[in-house]
Amino acid sequence: MIYLFFGEDNFRSRERLHEFLGQLSDGKNRTFSLSWLDADTFAKLSFEELAREESLFGGHYIIVCENLFQKEDLPDFLVKNLELCKCSKKIFVFCEESLEPSHLRYFQKFAEKVEEFNFLPLPQLRIWLEKEAKKKEVEMTSGLREEMIQQYGRNLWLLSHELEKYALNSVKESFSRRPEAEKVNIFHLTDAIASKDRSRAWFLFQKAMLSGSDIEEIFWKIVWQIKNLLIVKKLQPLPEKKIVEKTHLHPYVVKKTASATRLYTEEELVRYSSELVNLYHNARRGRTDFETGIEKFLIKL
Repeated sequence: MIYLFFGEDNFRSRERLHEFLGQLSDGKNRTFSLSWLDADTFAKLSFEELAREESLFGGHYIIVCENLFQKEDLPDFLVKNLELCKCSKKIFVFCEESLEPSHLRYFQKFAEKVEEFNFLPLPQLRIWLEKEAKKKEVEMTSGLREEMIQQYGRNLWLLSHELEKYALNSVKESFSRRPEAEKVNIFHLTDAIASKDRSRAWFLFQKAMLSGSDIEEIFWKIVWQIKNLLIVKKLQPLPEKKIVEKTHLHPYVVKKTASATRLYTEEELVRYSSELVNLYHNARRGRTDFETGIEKFLIKL
């Protein structure tokens, strides 16, 4: 089964992807597995195996394929395998910023749904800004609206980030008054990382963001978990008591972490640590979106 979300407005196509995944994880369909393929993680043989193999578990198996048609050597291979993806019981979701007309015709032939997201024309952009401002509880005057459009154009990523800055000032108190029950326990997310349950980790991350959790707090908790896993992994097979003495970590943390290290290799944990450092610096320099970067990190566990 195939779905395609494409177009130059990758903010709205990304939102549509999140909405689609959320629909699949609601209610009776909450059990699902999720894989994320991009130019760095894609392998032709693995892709064919994914399409041919039956899922061993119940629920949905979703494979998100991000901008694979932008890589020079992949379009022909992917086009040849679209019919195989269509016949698979797994759900292949392709997200592309642009497509050649000939490639688009293949998707129109084999996909369950094709949705295109072009940049919004000015009247719709004004409506979008006003709706987003209302959702974020930001007072949007016509002057502010036009100033933001003049500065950021039709780039919804930049417009959304600018609205977030206004929202931080206008709703800070309301966030602090939210009932504690609405907040997600971030340690449940780090537990999902320890158990390498990427579907649950992704679900809890989305829930945390919707509940107003601080994204940097989530990030540093993830860093803390990966760091602990790496430290304990390196010190095994020392007894847990010795690891406590050497690291000064709480005995409960060591015990819990030691049981999770069997799911990870030391090389994986070193790579994850490096990826998190790069993500932090790239987000600070405006080269990547922090939330999207964390989301992709969790999906690749």
